[in-house]
Amino acid sequence: MADTWDMMQDWNLVLPPSRPSAAQLSQIVETIRGVDRSNAVAVLGSTPEFRDLLYECGFTNIHVLDRNETFHNAVSAMRVYKNSETFIKGDWLETLPGFRNTFALILSDLTSGNISYDNRAAFYNLIAQSLRVEGLFNDRVLTHPGLNLSIDELLTKYERLPLNLLYANYFSCEMLFCSDLLEINKMVDSSVFYTALMERVKNPRVLAFINYAHKITPPGCQWWYGRKWHALEKDYCPNLVRIFTHDEESGSPYFGRAQQFTLIRRN
Repeated sequence: MADTWDMMQDWNLVLPPSRPSAAQLSQIVETIRGVDRSNAVAVLGSTPEFRDLLYECGFTNIHVLDRNETFHNAVSAMRVYKNSETFIKGDWLETLPGFRNTFALILSDLTSGNISYDNRAAFYNLIAQSLRVEGLFNDRVLTHPGLNLSIDELLTKYERLPLNLLYANYFSCEMLFCSDLLEINKMVDSSVFYTALMERVKNPRVLAFINYAHKITPPGCQWWYGRKWHALEKDYCPNLVRIFTHDEESGSPYFGRAQQFTLIRRN
C-alpha cells in the first residue's frame, strides 16, 4: 500500500479539527513564551500552521521532520512565510535518534495515529530523549476515552445537514475516526470503512457526504486509531512530566476525545 500521505492531494480542503485551530495555536503561543528563540525546535510532520507560528514567534532554528517529501512540499506552498528551515526526511523512529538532547520544543498535532501500537513506547521514549532538559513537548492526541459514536445515529444526523465543506469535514472526523467502524480492526482503514458504508447507506444526502469525504480522507489511508486510551496511556511519554492539558474546544467533532498535552523533560 502506498504511503497514506501520498493520498492527501487536497489538504487545502481539510479543516480543523483535522488541522490546528486558532484556539489551539493561541494556547501554544502562551505555553512557549519562555522558550529561548535561539534553541533548536522541531515540528513532527509538515504542519504549515506550526511552521508559520514558530517563525512569527521568532524561532530561528526550526527542524521539520517528515518521511514524505511530496506532502511536505505540497503543504509548504500553503504557508504564509518562506523562511529557512531544516528538513529531515525519514521515519521518526529512524531520524529522532540522531537528535538526542537537542530540542527545546517539539510541536505535534494528531501524530500518534501514524505510529503503530507496537511502536508507541519506543516512539515516545525517542521524543523524550530528543528534548533538552526542560524541553517541552506539545502534542494533540485523539484519545478515544469512552464509547464510539453510533453509526446509525450519525447517518440520521447527516441526513439532515446541508452538504458543504464544513460538514463534510465533520462527517469525516465523526464517521471515520470516532464511530463504531473502529471496531472492525481497531484502526482506521478508509477503504474498508467506505466500502462498509456504501453497503448500508441508501440516503442520497448521506451518499453525497461519503463522496465529499473522499476529498478530506481519501481511500487507501490507514491510521492507528481505535484502541481505547486506557490501554495506550501507559506508553505515552512515561519519561516526561505532563504540565498542561487542554480539552478540545466545544463544538468540535473531537470534543471530549482529543486533548492537547504539554509535557516537559525534567532530567
